[in-house]
Amino acid sequence: MDKAALLGSAIEHVKDLKRKATEVSKAFTMPTEVDEVTVDCDLPENICPPTNPRQTKDNKIFIRASVCCDDRPEVFAELIRVLKGLRLSTVKADISSVGGRMRSNLILCNDDSEDQGVSPSSLKQSLNVVLSRIASSSAGSNCRIRSKRQRLFLPSQFTQ
Repeated sequence: MDKAALLGSAIEHVKDLKRKATEVSKAFTMPTEVDEVTVDCDLPENICPPTNPRQTKDNKIFIRASVCCDDRPEVFAELIRVLKGLRLSTVKADISSVGGRMRSNLILCNDDSEDQGVSPSSLKQSLNVVLSRIASSSAGSNCRIRSKRQRLFLPSQFTQ
């Protein structure tokens, strides 16, 4: 095998590994290191009919939203408050938390069938406001920056 064929084989192998890693990351929702919000209107067929991926026959609009941020106690209370304010209900939720970070993948539906619903851009803006509020509250407190391996120090009476 000459050098060019070996290099071509190595490149194909790396592309195949990258494709497999992308497929695995879609199946498992692991939190990332950065705070992010994504909003998408294209949903799988098992959630809504194939005729129109956003809207069902009873005018319900489905939106997929993903929020990744620090795992703080007030995250879900703030998310619920925003979703109620926008009159959205949660149809499905996949939540994972690893190393002080959390990712919440939500499938949302509008509550009022006669209402036109909320736009994805306004939902994304509202969720970004929630993230900035949570980030500012954690920055204002006297908490340490969390590392992936957080150390706990017990008082001397417990270490005996």
